[in-house]
Amino acid sequence: MLSINPTLVVRDKPYSREELMEALRLAISAELDAISLYEQMARFSQDENCKKIFLDVAREEKAHVGEFTALLLSLDAQQVDELKGGFKEVEEKTGIKTALDGGEQNYLATLTNAFMEGVARCRKLVNLIVKTKVYAQSYRVDVIEGDGEVKVVRQEFKAIPLITQKFLVSLRDLSDGSFDPAIAVRAGEMFAKSEERQIINGFMAGKKMKLGSWEKTDDCIEELLKAMREVAKASAGPYAVILSPERFSKLLMVHEKGGKMVIEILKEVFTGGIIVTPWLEEKVIVFANTPSSVDIVVGQELEVKELGPEGESIAFIAMEAIDLRLKNPNSAVVLE
Repeated sequence: MLSINPTLVVRDKPYSREELMEALRLAISAELDAISLYEQMARFSQDENCKKIFLDVAREEKAHVGEFTALLLSLDAQQVDELKGGFKEVEEKTGIKTALDGGEQNYLATLTNAFMEGVARCRKLVNLIVKTKVYAQSYRVDVIEGDGEVKVVRQEFKAIPLITQKFLVSLRDLSDGSFDPAIAVRAGEMFAKSEERQIINGFMAGKKMKLGSWEKTDDCIEELLKAMREVAKASAGPYAVILSPERFSKLLMVHEKGGKMVIEILKEVFTGGIIVTPWLEEKVIVFANTPSSVDIVVGQELEVKELGPEGESIAFIAMEAIDLRLKNPNSAVVLE
């Protein structure tokens, strides 16, 4: 390298724009050199575990090249123009097309978008209850009580569970772009199922009441209103209901006396939401849907990452750390 390494220059002020571009080019050069080194090590390694790690680290270094290049292009407009000119010249002479920020979509971005689509299709409770970001491995639960004088009577600390979902895509399909994003959509749907179950599990700390068969329309209205009255002792609401598809179907009956469907009657009372989820099974939850009673703590936002090769496939994993924080166990009733 004939240029002066700008990191070695004695100075008492930050980089100028020109020096920062030099530093980025130096960083890109170092990353490219590291990629060649690790891929050579992998090529001559007989140990499969070592080979896998060498190739995985080399892949990470390629991402670093992209990061530094993006920064360089944001500073050097001339470099952007010349790169595009070079791409065009290669295409004219060889027919090879090269994408530059806005061209063909990266497969990780495609799979991530498909995964998020699957999650969005099945998310219900996560969208219903207010979320609080804590960005930590644990959270504090303030148990709040009192009518006249409201105060925290007890504090508890709980770890935030990590929800994960792994999926595999053929390496050959990724290489030629023929992969079907539907596999990521399916993984997203399964991930949302885990989210729903995690949140439902948090409600199980609420008060318990007996759940009847709801053969008569008066029975289901009476039981739900009784549970709501119990929750009302702890919170002014609004109140919400979570129930299974089987239980929800019973709310579609016409009330014997009122002439309206039961669901229409209950919507006037449970303004906090009536949510149907297949993951609740034979239970019904009535709760006060207000941040003073319950929220969802988020320790880590949902993200999708590439794990690396597994046999003839590439493994991906989605991760999220969330939990239901029931601040007042009396503000939720579980009918079972």
